[in-house]
Amino acid sequence: MRRAQLLKLLLSVVILVITLAVVEYKIGWYSLLTSWQGFSLGTLVLLVVLSLSSNALRALRIRISFELPGRRYPQMFYLSTNHNLLNNLLPMRTGEVAFPVLIKRYFGIGLMSSSSHLLLYRLLDLVALLSVAGVLAVWQFNPLASVGLALVTVVGLLLFDQGKRLVVWLLGRFSHPKLVKLAQALAVLPTRGGHFGAIVLTTYAIWLTKLLAFLGVVLQLSELTLTQAVTSVALADLSSILPIHGVAGSGTFEAAFVLAGQFYAIDTTALLKVAVQLHLFLLLMSFVAFGLGWLVAKIFHRQEALQAETE
Repeated sequence: MRRAQLLKLLLSVVILVITLAVVEYKIGWYSLLTSWQGFSLGTLVLLVVLSLSSNALRALRIRISFELPGRRYPQMFYLSTNHNLLNNLLPMRTGEVAFPVLIKRYFGIGLMSSSSHLLLYRLLDLVALLSVAGVLAVWQFNPLASVGLALVTVVGLLLFDQGKRLVVWLLGRFSHPKLVKLAQALAVLPTRGGHFGAIVLTTYAIWLTKLLAFLGVVLQLSELTLTQAVTSVALADLSSILPIHGVAGSGTFEAAFVLAGQFYAIDTTALLKVAVQLHLFLLLMSFVAFGLGWLVAKIFHRQEALQAETE
């Protein structure tokens, strides 16, 4: 391991330890965990279903974008939950490396092709998160502005293919072999027509279910308004793109959530408490989804083996 990587890892561990200590000092872990008793069983089940639905939709997006056979969906679901868990646990987005590796292992798709698809997902994820959060946050004050924001987003998505072509043209002006391969991979990305439309709709479904689950947690555990909750949740989720954060996103997730709440002059301790609870829910659901994905993949593999024996 290089020195720079080691320093980043050590910094991530330090951030985690500091976060654990601050939460214990400001709130107390026992008090924080027992506050979940206020949830009814029906509410918890609904939030779990929404969160798992988001993971299921991520697998569906993989199937749509790569045009893979539906019978292999269980493997896509396991791949998606595996990738998501690693992304949430490993620092500095190093979990993203798992996606092209797993796609190649299970479906034989090249690293450059899978990486370009992953880039497409991340760009659409950013557009979906910002537009959905923006519309929800602004609607309470100005419904017309929310409609305007939605229309601007639609126009931007319609121009997505032109933007990709411009990037491909710029990369084509270089003679470096890797840039040439990247340009070729980007050129064949589905960024227009019904294929692109299906990917976009699936992406929005992913974020609607995820945000509804997160907002359900925040609104149940706090007295934040919908606008305040949406702002804090969106900024906390965006914190994952920062170059440095603690193990499992600790520290920066909570800091971003609290920072967003400061725009509304909300008590910092109250915001920190909700931020930690939301982060715990995110991590717990990542493990639950991974376990379900592993189980589904095992059952699928066993059924395929039995079918091969009978044939």
